[in-house]
Amino acid sequence: MKFEFFSKIKKITAIELSVLALALIAAGVYFSPGFIHKQEVMKAAKIKSANAVFTSKILEEFAQNKNAKPSAVAQKVLEELNQTSKNPYNKKAPAYTFDVSCKGCNSVEYDDSLSMVILTTYNKKGELMARTVIKPPSFVTYNKNDEDNK
Repeated sequence: MKFEFFSKIKKITAIELSVLALALIAAGVYFSPGFIHKQEVMKAAKIKSANAVFTSKILEEFAQNKNAKPSAVAQKVLEELNQTSKNPYNKKAPAYTFDVSCKGCNSVEYDDSLSMVILTTYNKKGELMARTVIKPPSFVTYNKNDEDNK
């Protein structure tokens, strides 16, 4: 008597499984643009955070040693932060690099004659996301995401 219920249950056919799979795929395609946009916003937030950390570390180094050259300070901070920071677009690539043509990374440049460090961030397509110019004791920041929110 207990097993009568299970004998009445019909088996799932391949057609039903394929219809279910198509429905799940359609739902995924429908909701993915919002998900992808949220992921990009989160990556932009990580980039802003990484820029802020880099900027504060550079300014801290310059405050501790007022005669330090930007090249030495940039090298020291880059090595220190690459040990703990991750690239939001490519986990295998360093978060900070001296390569000015990198995609999805924070590119560090310096000019000893002008006593400044420039941090430029590109997304995975190579588009400019943020730029921070640090000339102690001040800095100027441009974030692409700030313009998008206006």
